[in-house]
Amino acid sequence: MEKMLSIEELIKKAQTMGVDFGRGDPYNRLRYYTKIGWLPHMTRQRDKDGNIRGHYPESVLSQLITIEKLKEAGASNDEIAKQIEIKSKYTNLINLIKSKEVRNQIISYSTLLLLLVIFANELGLVNLGQHKSSIIEAFSSASETPQTLEIMASGEGIVPKGRSSVFIKEEKVAPGAKIYVTFTQNFSPATAYWVTNVRPGEGFELKLDAPVYYNATFNWWTSR
Repeated sequence: MEKMLSIEELIKKAQTMGVDFGRGDPYNRLRYYTKIGWLPHMTRQRDKDGNIRGHYPESVLSQLITIEKLKEAGASNDEIAKQIEIKSKYTNLINLIKSKEVRNQIISYSTLLLLLVIFANELGLVNLGQHKSSIIEAFSSASETPQTLEIMASGEGIVPKGRSSVFIKEEKVAPGAKIYVTFTQNFSPATAYWVTNVRPGEGFELKLDAPVYYNATFNWWTSR
């Protein structure tokens, strides 16, 4: 279950991470974002002191940072709404991958598929080109991946208009970490992109083969 933050905790953390709530009450800004669909509705629950307070899922903190970045990049409200929708789907997918139940299901289905392939090989229906014991050994090693896969960090970024690279600051990037990137917007005229300049404890650089015509947003996540 996702961790919940009280409104006070959320506002404090967001401000620490550079979110500007304007001159008014930050609580009113949260209510406005919720009203126009940029944030989920808060829930009321008892805090550690026993008081009933409004709470938001911890993922809302990342959404506020996304909104701030998009506003700074000059995105319209419609563009922000679209990106928030994409980010929500991405966050739900990451949470699903992290769940133990899903990992166990992946292993179960993969095991069943392996047994079917081995059986077909024994019947001569397919030719795997290697000894059965080698296949089982290889699969045993591979099957550990879903259980040991650890998502260290995830987030989103923007390649600004006219740029062909951007450095993503992330302290959780570990030595030897694998970093995955998926664009959520057209990044033409570039046709290829890659991760480089990975600095453990600092972040990584995303490069494209040409400067983008418009601000191009992307999602990323890193594992080890």
